[in-house]
Formats: sequence, structure tokens, C-alpha cells
Amino acid sequence: MFLIKKIIEAFVLPPGCFVVLLAGLAFYLRKSSRRGALACAALAALVWVGTARVFSDALLHPLEYAYPAAVKPQGDVIVMLCGGFRGGGNPFSASERLAPGTLERAAAVFKLYKNTGLHLVISGGAPFSAEPEAEAAAAYLEELGVPADRIIPEKASRDTYENAAFTFRICRERGFKRVILVTSAYHMPRAVLLFKKTGFGPVTPFPVAYRSGRREHNYLVDYLPGSGLESRTAINEYLGLLYYRFFWRQ
Repeated sequence: MFLIKKIIEAFVLPPGCFVVLLAGLAFYLRKSSRRGALACAALAALVWVGTARVFSDALLHPLEYAYPAAVKPQGDVIVMLCGGFRGGGNPFSASERLAPGTLERAAAVFKLYKNTGLHLVISGGAPFSAEPEAEAAAAYLEELGVPADRIIPEKASRDTYENAAFTFRICRERGFKRVILVTSAYHMPRAVLLFKKTGFGPVTPFPVAYRSGRREHNYLVDYLPGSGLESRTAINEYLGLLYYRFFWRQ
């Protein structure tokens, strides 16, 4: 019954319900409009495949494992790129104001700080929020016990390029030369590319928050629509890499 329930859920909730609707429309049009039926069937297949975990994992895996995390990273500063801001009124914990991507990175940075004692540069502005992401992440790190004077918020950047450019200025002013770069694993290839293009010397990647994992897809649910909604994230990264590698000029 558990497996049956999961299959029903997959086709009742979005995006699986759109697969059912498109397949039903294809069946309805099969006699009156062969082209329309084929188009609907193709769209149904696209929605199914595009939102299945096996497909999203296949896209994410090359990004996430492009840079293995160093066991004992060496550097003179830790740089964390923020990954979203949730907001909210008066939360019990500062962590409640961080989007999952930022929270995952901040938790890893706290542990890395405990191991190294290095200064932290937290990079993230407020492109879609009233408060800079770096400010909210810094509040959470202080709540965990990191002294305020060890945290340097970079609050102006709106994208990965500006993360790199504005962080470069901070590091140059303070004499930091060897950066330990922390961001989500899928985002690391684009981040490393832009940090190097901006002028950083040695960059030690420290990817966190893996999405695709290494396990085999032995479960039926991994093939159902809606089981993997990270395809958009992966495609966005590939497009960003393509643009910055071949078309972007400073």
C-alpha cells in the first residue's frame, strides 16, 4: 500500500497531474488531430522525464563532483556565497530567516570555522529582499557562537559575478590571498570559474549540500514525475557556465 500511495500521489499532485492531463488530451485528440495528439504526448513525456529524479541527478552529478571537497582545506580566509533569503517576522532562531541553500552553507561554514578559526567573508546582497542575505547569515553564525569581529559581510552583490568581484576587493584590502570557497556543490564550477576570472589566485573549493548523491536508482519513486525538481537548477548552472566561459567579457 505504501508504494501504491506514492504512485497515486505522484500523478495527483503537480507536476504529475499535468502528465495525466496531457496524456488524456492526447488520447482524446488521437482521431481528430494526429499532430495535436503527438504534441500533447511529447509534452507529457517531457514533463515526466524532466521532473524525475533519475534525470535531475544525471544533470547535477557532473556539476557536483567537478571539485571534491578538501579533507583539510588550506587558506587564510573562508568565503561563503549565500543562496537565498526567506525573511519572516520575529523568529525564534536566526536560521528561520535563511533559505535552505544559505542555511546549508552556513552550517558547513560554522563547522569549518570551528576547525580553522579563520575569518569569514559572507557574500550576498538583497536582490529580491529587504535585507541583505549576508546580514541574515551573519546573524545566524553569531547565534551559533562565531564572534562578530571574525565575520565580514559583503552586502552589495546580486549574482555570482558580483560575489566574486566584491569579495576580491575585500580580500585585497585585508591581505587575504588564499581563499577557501564554500557554496553548494552544484554551484561550485561556476563560482570557481568566476573567482578565477576576477583575479583570485589559489581558490580551494569546499562544496557542500550535495543533491544528486552517489546511490543507484533502485527505487520506483525515482522514476516518477515530481521526484526530482532540481533539473531547472542544473540547467541554470550549465547556461551560466556557457555564458561566462564563452561569451562574457569584463
